[in-house]
Amino acid sequence: MDTQPAGGQHPRPTPRVVVGILRAVRGWLIAVTGGVLLFGCYLGVSAETDPGRQLPYFVSGGLGGLALVFLGSALLVADQIDAAAKARGRLDRQVDDLHRLIVAAASAPAPATPTTVADPAAGGQDDGGLFAVPAGRTYHRRTCEMIASKPAQPVDSAQIAARGLTPCTICEPKPAA
Repeated sequence: MDTQPAGGQHPRPTPRVVVGILRAVRGWLIAVTGGVLLFGCYLGVSAETDPGRQLPYFVSGGLGGLALVFLGSALLVADQIDAAAKARGRLDRQVDDLHRLIVAAASAPAPATPTTVADPAAGGQDDGGLFAVPAGRTYHRRTCEMIASKPAQPVDSAQIAARGLTPCTICEPKPAA
């Protein structure tokens, strides 16, 4: 952002939107002025039948108007190119930041995760052990489909009673002794 002094205070930022609008208005204003000159040239030339008297209108209004239209168009195109370059720079910085985060996450040690219960389809045997998900309200057999891909932990009868767990209605585990 551009900064402007604010009467002895800290500099305050000028919004890029305002600067962008002023730059676009500048280009359009110059192009419209050129169009007005071209229109004046047309009116002056069309009112005269003598080519010698048309020439001053053509030179002053026509060529000057064309020059202003081209200049205004060039300013508008240059503003668009500048805006695209700034957007590209911002995108490049965001990609670099994302890359740094990914590299940092990849190099960081993996957090310890609770062991998951064996998948019954993978041949897990039911050894009579009881399991519960840490925030769950029910306890299950090792082969229960309800905890197949969840971080279930083994529980004993004291934990079942302390947490107020109820048996799963799908796998119907035998209560812990």
